Amino acid sequence: MKNTITLVLMLVLMFFMLPIQAQEITSCPEQRAMMCTMDYRPVCALNKDKSEKSYSNACTACADKNIVSHVPGVCPPHTLSAAEVTALFSDNTYTAVIPSRKLTMDIYVDPDGTMRGMQAGHKFTSQWQVNEQGQICVSYKDKMNCRFVMLEDGQYKKYKLDEQGQKVVLVVYKSFASGNIHNF
Repeated sequence: MKNTITLVLMLVLMFFMLPIQAQEITSCPEQRAMMCTMDYRPVCALNKDKSEKSYSNACTACADKNIVSHVPGVCPPHTLSAAEVTALFSDNTYTAVIPSRKLTMDIYVDPDGTMRGMQAGHKFTSQWQVNEQGQICVSYKDKMNCRFVMLEDGQYKKYKLDEQGQKVVLVVYKSFASGNIHNF
């Protein structure tokens, strides 16, 4: 009897929870807001291209014409697949910062496996590839260093895992542009 009551209670709770979860996804209206308040009630918004980005509130998210819908809370980090990493870097120029060294770099990533750019005022050339795990691998001192790339709050970041399995951000990518815009 006790097991039957527990089962019935679980089913009733599941029944009442389903509509609440379905209501959490909010579609953006066709008429977009021109101005929004600056209150902080974060939402995770879904772009037309299926990417996610966190916004400070629903109004700010839906003011962006590329946003389709949103759910409460900030977006969880997303580690990119091999195909996503390749599409992000190949034949693009990026500007990035190494936070630990406060170093900015501009790099063109050639589809032929070569990287060329400027780092701390010095030109350099390196090799790159993407492995099966989706890590971008870059040659440094005759060794290929492979790291994962994640998308967190609308920003791409390269990271490694420390001894405790925690993500340590190594590079923050500030922008990407199509092609070799600096003629490296």
